[in-house]
Amino acid sequence: MSRKTLVAMLIASTFVLAAAAGAAADPWDRDRDRDIVGAVYTMTNSATGNEVVVFHRDDAGILTKADSVSTGGNGFGGALDPLGSQGSLVLSADHRWLFAVNAGSNEISVFRVLPTGLTLVDKIDSGGLLPVSVTVFHDLLYVLNAGTSPNITGFSFGHRGHLIPLNDSTRFLESGGFAQVGFDPQGEKLVVTDKPGNRILVFSVTRDGTPSMTPAISPSNGLTPFAFVFDQRGHLLVSEAGGGAVTSYKILDSGTLQVISPSVANGQTATCWIVATGRNVFTANPGSKTISAYTLRIGSGKIALRNAAAGAANTPLDSGITGDGRFLYALDPGNGNVHIWKIKNDGSLTDRGEVTGGLAVFAQGLAVR
Repeated sequence: MSRKTLVAMLIASTFVLAAAAGAAADPWDRDRDRDIVGAVYTMTNSATGNEVVVFHRDDAGILTKADSVSTGGNGFGGALDPLGSQGSLVLSADHRWLFAVNAGSNEISVFRVLPTGLTLVDKIDSGGLLPVSVTVFHDLLYVLNAGTSPNITGFSFGHRGHLIPLNDSTRFLESGGFAQVGFDPQGEKLVVTDKPGNRILVFSVTRDGTPSMTPAISPSNGLTPFAFVFDQRGHLLVSEAGGGAVTSYKILDSGTLQVISPSVANGQTATCWIVATGRNVFTANPGSKTISAYTLRIGSGKIALRNAAAGAANTPLDSGITGDGRFLYALDPGNGNVHIWKIKNDGSLTDRGEVTGGLAVFAQGLAVR
């Protein structure tokens, strides 16, 4: 046999093996995997066993329910919006870790985020009762425990995702109805909202990651400060559930708040959850079954109402936006689903329908990657 003939036979056999391998694999699976660009997560919050529900996200923003993964703890159950909070389910900035509260068993669960799904790597006591909100900055995590003797408590975590209680980090809060804890973009402040007290608390964070012993306390400009986000310059944007409005603030070095845009009303009911991307700010208003759209002036932190009813859903609660700012999602537990909108270049919303999640009315939390 000539050398040329042998080479030809080897090439032919290589093509045959490649074709056989291609036939053995399901090309639909390959196409489907290639189309998956991210995920949306929510929680069942069931009192008999909390789970994180995973939805795969494709490039068009459409979701497909993929899995449910146990947190190893219990949720709270109950009726609609039993936690009354924002931040019960959050991703780390690098999207490698997902943190969930177990409000019924007073724990925090940590998941490693993989392309194929979630893996539970840790579960730890929250340091109090009724954990409702968590916030993460680099290797620090703080939880808001909103039950009896409310407090915030800190943890550190490493490359394996295990949480370690942070010494001297617990700060007890005066009685109130607390809704969210959150780091500012620099990790130098911790903000807490007190709904019935109409107060906003700001703790300074020391170099060792612990909060100041007492917070700077500012009155909320409007009624029932609920949730908040920060813009790129560190301005604080707070939703006001009692007045259907959003107020923007500057946090002074002392931790006190300086009002920028006072209570910009949207005319809607129960303006609770708030998310932002670039110049676009959205609130979920379950009492009116609407999403409101605001415009943010990034340099100054000023906000203006763009559209009071930019979107509609049954009971939109916890919300999230993709990192590229193209899609908005809202948990809609009134019908057990997650609602989808495309965010257009001008900040308006195009309704993309909803995905069936089989969620109970007490489902809570939403995180997007």
